[in-house]
Amino acid sequence: MAHGASNDAVAARNHLAAHGWIAKKAEAFRHLPPPPAELWLGEVTAPIEAPEDGWTLQILDGTTAGVVEARWFDAADAAQRRELFASLPLPADDDAAPFAWAHRALVRRGLRLRLGAGESLLRLDRAPVAAVEAPLLLIELAPGASCVLLEAHAAPLAAPVVQNLQVHVQLAQGARLKHLRHVPAGRADRIAHHLHARLDEDAQYAQALLATGSDYHLQRNVVALQGARAAARIDGVLLADGSTLEQQIVSRHGAPHTRSSAEVLALASGAARVVGNVLTHMAPGCDEAEARQKLAGIPTSGQPRIVLRPHLEIHHDQVQASHGATWGALPEEALFFARQRGLDESAAKALILEGLARAALARGVDDDTLPEALRLDPYLGEAIARHLAGTPAKEAAHG
Repeated sequence: MAHGASNDAVAARNHLAAHGWIAKKAEAFRHLPPPPAELWLGEVTAPIEAPEDGWTLQILDGTTAGVVEARWFDAADAAQRRELFASLPLPADDDAAPFAWAHRALVRRGLRLRLGAGESLLRLDRAPVAAVEAPLLLIELAPGASCVLLEAHAAPLAAPVVQNLQVHVQLAQGARLKHLRHVPAGRADRIAHHLHARLDEDAQYAQALLATGSDYHLQRNVVALQGARAAARIDGVLLADGSTLEQQIVSRHGAPHTRSSAEVLALASGAARVVGNVLTHMAPGCDEAEARQKLAGIPTSGQPRIVLRPHLEIHHDQVQASHGATWGALPEEALFFARQRGLDESAAKALILEGLARAALARGVDDDTLPEALRLDPYLGEAIARHLAGTPAKEAAHG
């Protein structure tokens, strides 16, 4: 690394060493503690051969000419590193901050997408480039910009991957982003994805996430609703077969008439551990703000552990908020009627689970209206099939 960039990385490591890793009793990680810091730091040795750092960008038909600017940064170059991090805040002082410091210590390259006013349809595929990696993605939408983005991660590799991804989304006034994310994982992978979104006045962010479990898999989303009438919706479908998976959604309302919605559908089997952790904070002065949380867990077989944690922190009177969590088996009546159509038990269960998952994702981003290249549907059917194929025949116990 260049001298300045190397010093910055060493400073991040020193900060981590001085302040320590995530405590075992940290509130945000109490049900699924992450592996120790050493796992995420890896070694910076040879330079990465692929200049795109594993990202492949496709600009699809229907995109307004000239609105997409993509730039890949070399974080080993001091000047490029400063420019890359110029618009980003230092890691927040919260339970997840050690992940951010570990990322700054290891990050080698970054991709920045700047989208101007107009329409854009983008597909962003990513394949791992190292056994331990810290990718960085910046997405910036100008005032009035509108984008649909599919972020599709590669299918699990033969060798395990340790990946600490940081995504920063900045939506200017009136900007709109529909963000579809597909994150499959190999059984031995350790994955931590952190998405930070900042929304200005009248901006809208919607995310539909389809993720599968691994040895450790965290999907953490922190959304700051900074401008009046900003709105955010995040819907996740989590599938874990004898593995671990956690989705954290933190929505921070900081202005009047803001809206947030979070929905998690957890499908778990075997000895899986799945956590849906949703926190909504409403600051003083958030007149007529609205918040909704809905979490559901379905054990598909075995004895999985499903933890659902809706949480509201409200510091203002004139708001509307609701939250709820449900846990239970697939309805016997639905299975019965599916079997009446001539389906065997496995096919009936797949049909019902796929329908539930598709409905949950569509409430976030309805991909039926999108070009085929941006749809989650093909991934969903395969993920449900793999999930059920890996489950034993014995039904889950409840109660």
